[in-house]
Amino acid sequence: MAAFLLLLIACGGTESESNIDANEYEAEEELVAEVEEEMLDESLSSTLYEESPRTMGGDKDVNQSFIDDMFPLEDNTVDQILGCYVGAFGKNKINLTIYETANGSAEGYSVCAGNFRKVSGTFDLMEEDHYTFTLKEPGDDQYDGIFEFTLDASDEMVKGNWTPYKEKGNSAKTYELHKRKFEYKDDLGTYPEASQRLLTEDDLNNLGEYELTEMRNEIYARHGYCFKNKEWRSLFESYDWYMPMGTDIRGKLTDIEVENIELIYDFESYLDEYYDGFGR
Repeated sequence: MAAFLLLLIACGGTESESNIDANEYEAEEELVAEVEEEMLDESLSSTLYEESPRTMGGDKDVNQSFIDDMFPLEDNTVDQILGCYVGAFGKNKINLTIYETANGSAEGYSVCAGNFRKVSGTFDLMEEDHYTFTLKEPGDDQYDGIFEFTLDASDEMVKGNWTPYKEKGNSAKTYELHKRKFEYKDDLGTYPEASQRLLTEDDLNNLGEYELTEMRNEIYARHGYCFKNKEWRSLFESYDWYMPMGTDIRGKLTDIEVENIELIYDFESYLDEYYDGFGR
C-alpha cells in the first residue's frame, strides 16, 4: 500500500521531479510513514490472542495439580529433611523433592528437563542428621531409574547417584543438590518489567523475535516452569535464580503477566509474518 501511494505521488502531477518543492517531499514522506504505521497497527490487531494464557493448551496438567497440593511444605517438618533439593543433574538442573517420610518409607518426585516423575522408596538414619535414601521412579518410562543418596540435614544437602533401569540411551549420573525454598519474585531476569507493569508497544517495538520470545519465556521461568525446549531450558538453567518447579504454571500467572504475554505474542506473530518483507 505504501509503494502504491508513492507511485501515485510520483506520477500524479505534471511537474518534473526537479520542480517539486522540498516541503512537498517532506509531506509525502510523512504520509507514507503514517500509512506504514496503520499497516502495523492493523497487522497487530488482526493477530489478537484468541485464548487466555491461563487456559491455552487444555486442562491443567495433573502432575502440576499433584505438585501444588504438596506446597507449601512446613518449615518445621520432622528432622527437617522434607523439601526441594536443587542442582545440576548431568546437563540439566533437577528439583528432587521429598514431601513425606514415615516409618522408614519416603515419597517424593523429580522435575527435570520438562518432565515430572514420582519417586518412592525407603530411608534410614545413619547417624545424627545423616540419612540414606533409595527412591525409585515408576519404571514405565524408558528414562526411569533409581536415586540413591545420602542426605545431610544439618548442611541441607543431598549427594548421590542415579542409575537407569535401561542402560541403552541412558547414562548414570552423580549429583550434589542443595535445599532451596521456592519464592516467586517479579524483579528477576533480563526483562523484569514484563512481570511488574503493563507493557506498551513502545517497550516492544525495537525488540527482535528472539528477544520477544525470551521476554515471554522469562515470565514463565520466574514461576519455575521447567522447559522441554532444550534451548530455553539451557538458558534459564544457567541463572542462579531459576528453580524448576513444575510443568504447568499457567494458573500462577498474574493479571499483568497475562496481558503482557498476549501483547508479546502479537508482536512475535507480526514479526514472524512480516520479517522478510520489512527486512528487519
